[in-house]
Formats: sequence, structure tokens, C-alpha cells
Amino acid sequence: MAEAQDRTPLWSKRKAISALLPYAVWQKEDGQPEMLDCFFHAVRPSRMSKFIWYRTSHYASRLFSKASPHTIVLVSPHLQWGILEEDSVQQWAVATSMVPCTDEVAQSVVDTLLQIAFFHRSSPHITIDVWSWLTKQPSLPPVCYGRYYGNSRHVIKAVQGLKDIEVLKSYLLLVWSEWETLDIFDEMCALIYEDFGGIGMGHHQADLIQRLDQILEQLDQGLEHLQQYNPSLDRDHVQLSKHQYGKLKEILLRGMYSPMITLLCVLTPVEYRISCSIHVCSSSPVSIVL
Repeated sequence: MAEAQDRTPLWSKRKAISALLPYAVWQKEDGQPEMLDCFFHAVRPSRMSKFIWYRTSHYASRLFSKASPHTIVLVSPHLQWGILEEDSVQQWAVATSMVPCTDEVAQSVVDTLLQIAFFHRSSPHITIDVWSWLTKQPSLPPVCYGRYYGNSRHVIKAVQGLKDIEVLKSYLLLVWSEWETLDIFDEMCALIYEDFGGIGMGHHQADLIQRLDQILEQLDQGLEHLQQYNPSLDRDHVQLSKHQYGKLKEILLRGMYSPMITLLCVLTPVEYRISCSIHVCSSSPVSIVL
């Protein structure tokens, strides 16, 4: 098998690697996980989107029926959910409710969740319990299909519709990244005004600002630093990202200080004083002529 660091040989062998996936899953269920481990060794560090051959995804339902919940969760981010049927979504959702939470599992669940939310936007299987996985806030890899598809208008509306501020904040902390520009930048600005403005949102605003500071710090390290992890990035990406995330930080800071200033004005008593040097005199008579 090609080394994960050598992208060209990996891409040329992706169909062969993908064809081995069903067999690797069945081997793991028989107590032989070595082949599936090799599969992940090739796919995860490849930093390539759509690495898995699309024909392999057609077998997902049959694959899931023979796999453990843990295996379903780990394999799911690498499938192409745009061509999968609703029964695969249901099998995946059931698996997420049965698997213990680890960093690896949380990353896989969140990555898959954002993909499914994009392609199966009205799926009844994406319940609040599934969305709550976002609050685990796992770190996502630089090339991540979930973050890419999660950065879309109908996904952000779906998360807002949950009316859960912790899930919404966690969603932003995940999709905001130095690896992605925001195609829905205007919607992001409006969301901050609508959902994170006003008194009582200070700790949420602070968490979001901290995340933006981390992103801006990574962007400030320059293009060469970022290309070590995602070679497809260019200078336009860096400049646009700096502008967008800098603007979001500006909006949040404005939202933090405006309520404080208003509150201070309300709570600070205003004193009116009459100077002791003022003298009151009687008025001169005024004649009235009819």
C-alpha cells in the first residue's frame, strides 16, 4: 500500500483501497481489525476529499447491517452521503446512540452529521439527541467534508431552528476554521446579532471571540504554514479568511460592550446641582398697553 504522505500514488489506488472496505469491515467483525486499520491509515492522512470511490457508498446499507455501531461510526465520514438512501441515515443515527463517546468517535459523528444535514436536510432521524453531539466540540481535520458542507444556508437554519444556544454556539466553533472561508458570511453576521446579542450572552460571546482569535493567529502564520496541512489553499483564501473572521470578531466585540454601556447608563445616578452663587432677584414692573 502507498504511504499516506505520498498523495499521487494514494489517489491512483483509491478505487482498489475503496473496494477492500467491505471486506475490511467484515474482517474486523470477525476479530481481525488489521485491514480496517490499514484502510484508515491510508484515508485519514491523505487529506483528500472524495477519496472513497462513489460505488463503494452504494453498499453502505448492506455494510452497516453487518457492522458494529463503533465500526459504522468510524467508517461513515468517508462515505458519499449525497447518494445514500434514508435507511442508511437511520442505521447511522441508531449507531450514534449506542457507541461510547471518545475523541475519535465524536470527530466521526460530527463530521458525518454535518454531511447528512446537508444532503438529507429534512431527515426525521437527525433528532436533538444527534445534534447534541456538536457540544462535544471535537477537533476536525483540515480537509473535512463535514465542515465544508456544514457551512451552508440550510444547515445553519436547521441549527438555529433547534432553539438551543449551546448547540448553536458549538456549531459555530466547529465550522469556523482557518481551513474554510464562509460562503454564508452575511448569514453568520445576522446570526450573531440575532442570537448572541444583548445582556446575558457575555460568556457565549467570549467563547466565540476566543475561537476567532485562534483562527486569526493561525492565519497570521502565513500560507506556507497552512499548506503543510491543506496544500490546496492559496493567498486569496488567507486574505478573505482574515477579512471575514476579523469582521465577525468586530461584531462580537461591539455586541459585548454595547449592553454594558447601556447598563451603566441605567444604573449610574445622575446628579443635578444648583450653584450657590446664583442670586434670585425680583422682576421689574412691566406695563401693558392695550
